[in-house]
Amino acid sequence: MKLTGIMADQKPRTQVVNGGTNTNQKIFITIMKTMYQTIKIKLAFFILLTIAVSCSKEKGENTIEANKGIKLALTEAQFAGDNISVAKASAKASAAKPLTITQEVQSGPFTITAELTENTASSSGLKASSSKKAATSSLSLRGPVTYRVVAYETDGTYIDQSVGDAADSTQVFFGDKLIAGNKYTFVIYSLGSTTTPPPAAPTTNLYTAGTVNFDFTGFQENGSDLMYAIEKDVTILGNNTPTPLTAPLQHMFTRVSLLVDNSDATGTFGTANYLKGGYLSEVPVQAEWLSPFADATVDLSTGEVVAAVNESNVPPIANLNATARTFIVNQNRSNTFSIALTIPSGQIKIGHDVNAQAVSFNFSNAGLGLKPGFSYTMKLRFNSDRYVNALNVTRSATAADARYAVIGGHRWDRYNLGVANVNPATNNPDANPSVQALYGNYYQWGRQVPVANAYSGDGAIAGWNTTPAADGSWNNGTAAAPVKAALDPCGTGDRVPSQAEYTRLGTYTRHTVIGNWITFNGNITVGLSDFTAAHIMTSRKSSDIKLSFPANGHRSPTTGAQLIRQSSAIYWLNTAVGGNDYALHGRGFQSGSWDTSNYLKNAGYPVRCIQDKS
Repeated sequence: MKLTGIMADQKPRTQVVNGGTNTNQKIFITIMKTMYQTIKIKLAFFILLTIAVSCSKEKGENTIEANKGIKLALTEAQFAGDNISVAKASAKASAAKPLTITQEVQSGPFTITAELTENTASSSGLKASSSKKAATSSLSLRGPVTYRVVAYETDGTYIDQSVGDAADSTQVFFGDKLIAGNKYTFVIYSLGSTTTPPPAAPTTNLYTAGTVNFDFTGFQENGSDLMYAIEKDVTILGNNTPTPLTAPLQHMFTRVSLLVDNSDATGTFGTANYLKGGYLSEVPVQAEWLSPFADATVDLSTGEVVAAVNESNVPPIANLNATARTFIVNQNRSNTFSIALTIPSGQIKIGHDVNAQAVSFNFSNAGLGLKPGFSYTMKLRFNSDRYVNALNVTRSATAADARYAVIGGHRWDRYNLGVANVNPATNNPDANPSVQALYGNYYQWGRQVPVANAYSGDGAIAGWNTTPAADGSWNNGTAAAPVKAALDPCGTGDRVPSQAEYTRLGTYTRHTVIGNWITFNGNITVGLSDFTAAHIMTSRKSSDIKLSFPANGHRSPTTGAQLIRQSSAIYWLNTAVGGNDYALHGRGFQSGSWDTSNYLKNAGYPVRCIQDKS
């Protein structure tokens, strides 16, 4: 049999399929090799890409997340805010009253009172909180107060510090120094100054060498009021969000506000609720501190004073007046601190009264001491209102020689000129109702001799002088600086008062009336004849000191007849209007109103004398 096709000893041949050739087979093989190489390359690239992404992710997990540092919502705690006692809700509960201590010292004619009050939320107008957290108020209320913020690791390692302005709420600190998610400690402190930053913190460890020395150049609130806060374990936020610090700054020393209290007397004289008022001095008052003031070294980790050196030259308190002056004291942070000051002699002047001796006050909070972190107010009241004799020696109202009353530093006679009995023990000048024996004489302006008295009867007086006296007959000086003239009817050491002196008296007194009155409506009637009416001027500062002005009415300028008695308490003053026949007088009425006006010199009015001083 004859075989066809491939013999065993022959090489293979490319077999033709469907008309193909050996060339197609070669192309196929080539394509397969190319695909394999492409897949191999892509696979390698994918593997490399996967490794790169994995590395990138791992690297990203170890990258510091962006942060924007810390931002302070800066507030200050109220003095003693954490120590305010708040009563529990109970029918018997009541908030503790603030401590008040009063001392009174006599210096010559003066009664000088010092009142020290502990300020609390209730006494300063702040509402007490039901929580233990201190009430706070924005530092920016006091202006752009400067402060310093210091950053530490939690172990106290120093990082950085910066100065801020409480009025700028946009400030952010340490954005490039802190790591998001980590915890840090921050110390913030201020001296309350709007101009000078507090001294720098040391760059040492907070817990081993973190002290700052405060060398004070003055002891007023702006620049000496150390406020402090520390915030520990603060976790820094990420996502470019500033981390807020919200702890309020605590006042570390003691604050005392000092002022002169010129308020009127309150309460009822002779009772427990009575409080004498005070005057402002008419010359600048300078007080001197007796309390120690000190420079302090403070531990920034606690805010406590670790050392203090007393100052040897503390500036005096100049121009002390009704505007409160605030001082920072007790730099030692002592719980037994006493505040003391002295006012030298000659520093207080009210009218003609001047303090003859130095006066000193020392408050130790009833032996407990003024406390650090607390605020106090010291009010000084100057008052020389009193009854005196002719030698200006203080007397009781009913003493036999208590002829004069001093109000606002001016000494007034308690009786109308011409009253026969000037002994308060037997003829009370403030009798209620008034009596005929207190009405005294009537004078024509500029004349030394009286023209009538309370017992002259009500009819016309024969020979009544209708010629007016010359201007200046009762005053050789000026209205502002009067000088007693020869025809002045008052006795030695006294004179007719000026318009300014009467106005001063009217201003410093409360006005009331006693007795029976008729309406003041012109010169159409003689008036009443029971002599009970008087206009009363009671000191606004001392409710026990007063002057009573009987409502004499006046005598007609043409006939001398009595007119409108008990309708007006009108008294001559020492100054003529000038250029005409009129002179000034002071008037008190049934309504309690008063003023100064003028009338014809020939009319007859009573006179009330004042001490001849200018």
